[in-house]
Amino acid sequence: MKKWKRLFFILLALNIIVAGGIAVLMILPGEKTDMQQTKTNEYGFNVTSTKESLAAFVNSYLKEKASNQLDYKVEIDDDVQVVGKIKAFSSTIDAFVAFQPIVQENGDVELEVTKFSLGKLSIPISFVLNYMDSFYELPSFVHVHPSDKSIEVRLSEMPLSNGMYVKADKINLEEDEIEFSYYHPKQ
Repeated sequence: MKKWKRLFFILLALNIIVAGGIAVLMILPGEKTDMQQTKTNEYGFNVTSTKESLAAFVNSYLKEKASNQLDYKVEIDDDVQVVGKIKAFSSTIDAFVAFQPIVQENGDVELEVTKFSLGKLSIPISFVLNYMDSFYELPSFVHVHPSDKSIEVRLSEMPLSNGMYVKADKINLEEDEIEFSYYHPKQ
């Protein structure tokens, strides 16, 4: 009988250990959900715009921030157009540049030059972009690439209040679909 008694207590002890282990596992918190695991140091929101609203915003920003060297305005239709006057040789010359915006993977925007005119004079686009890059004070987040015939707008470097920054998500001018995301670091 001692053998049966010993086996009974061993089986009882195993049952208590298993039941205790199950109870402990049930009391412990479960795995965190994806939402709990993706804590970030920033928060953001998406903004959808129209061509008209975006043009008004850009013109307002440029009027406030740009140097007095350039007299121009931005118009947005099926492309981005910059219409204005350039001071050269102590006179002003009418200028027109058309760009096709391309959203980069990192949220910056590359503006590829599609048309250019300076008065009635035909000048190579790369020459004009090189001249702009060399002689005009452009905002720090605007980078001119004469060899590529493009201008890069690094939106993440654009100075906004409270450490905010912006990324382009989608720019489809033909369908008037313009989407940006604004991000703000958590304080």
